[in-house]
Amino acid sequence: MGVKFWTSKELETLKRLSSQGIPIKEMTSLLNRSYNAIAKRISLLGLNFVDTPTDLNELEEALLKVAKQKKRSLINLANTFNVGPNTIKKAVTSLHERGYVINIKDDTVSVGYHSDNPVIKIDTRKFFGGKPEKAYLLRDGKRIKTIEGFNYKFGAIADTHLGSKYERLDVLNALYDIFEKEGVKIVLHGGNYVDGEFRFNKFETKTHGFDEMIDYFLKNYPKRKGIKTLFISGDDHEGWWTQQTGIDPGRVIEERQKEYGRDDLVYLGYQEANIELKSSKGKALLKILHGGMGTSYADSYRTQKMVESFSEGEKPHILLVGHYHKAIYHTPRGVHTLLLGTTQGQTRFMRKKELKAYLGGWIVEINQSPTGEINRFKPEWIPFWGKKFYQEHITSHEVKELDDLINET
Repeated sequence: MGVKFWTSKELETLKRLSSQGIPIKEMTSLLNRSYNAIAKRISLLGLNFVDTPTDLNELEEALLKVAKQKKRSLINLANTFNVGPNTIKKAVTSLHERGYVINIKDDTVSVGYHSDNPVIKIDTRKFFGGKPEKAYLLRDGKRIKTIEGFNYKFGAIADTHLGSKYERLDVLNALYDIFEKEGVKIVLHGGNYVDGEFRFNKFETKTHGFDEMIDYFLKNYPKRKGIKTLFISGDDHEGWWTQQTGIDPGRVIEERQKEYGRDDLVYLGYQEANIELKSSKGKALLKILHGGMGTSYADSYRTQKMVESFSEGEKPHILLVGHYHKAIYHTPRGVHTLLLGTTQGQTRFMRKKELKAYLGGWIVEINQSPTGEINRFKPEWIPFWGKKFYQEHITSHEVKELDDLINET
């Protein structure tokens, strides 16, 4: 049987009977309602609670009267009526069983309906001033390196593709100027720092060969006082060399940078890296990763599926993803997730595939609670806009060869 709702006419009758002092037992026949239904409705409406005097003994009548005024503890009521706490409990139980809206919880007696949900208070002090005390590079779950200078504010970029004719060094340098003025000390790079060299892009690079492109990167990648760039390698572009020869461009860059008077480039690993952010009583995991496959119908789809694929126990708190040349922030499965954008303009391949390049980078501010969780995450996207397509002119012969290569893919 479904719920029998009170009609406005029934409610008016109930109010009139209550004002006349009619006991609930008499109302049951007049309203064709159960004792409990009437008692509950009277309590919800704040009406006088009246019942047959013969139903109650002296203690029960007094309990109802006192408990209606305010909540009282068992000990307080026992002292008031000069009886033991168990006697009070028995009286309350007896009243409750006969339909009276009287409750006992946590040794406290009250009249009226109440929620079983406890009142929750959040200590907002944990949402301020919480920066990681230590940061470690993890490998196979073990701390292998301390990352110096990691703070509550950092830059996040990807897909700079230095050496490409479509590189945007103007955008990249502007971002580092902004990072410097904003007091950023660490920039995290999500891979494809150079364009690499393969048959797909052989007519679209400014350099030729591995050494020439790596040297070009070391000469031209922005360097700012007090800023370190922590980067990973993608398994495409620079990763093409790794797949063909086994050489790791990231390690070469980190070692060769001294020849160019640099010490600001810190290599974290191939395709992904895990950084543990340690607070006083807990920790959080930041994962930086270079994705795969093509761009999906929705910008958020790839990272959503990525987060869904993480096994229990390996889901990070923060996920930074390069590769897609898109920029978005969302929180699948509670993970603070960023697509990092790019500083490469739209290439011919992207134009052919109707893929937009999101030019820009991020400044991220976090707050880490003493127990480790990231309870505030403030991403700021810094956008830039494209320039005229085909500004770098190529010959008709090169266009034909490029079209043939693209069609093969």
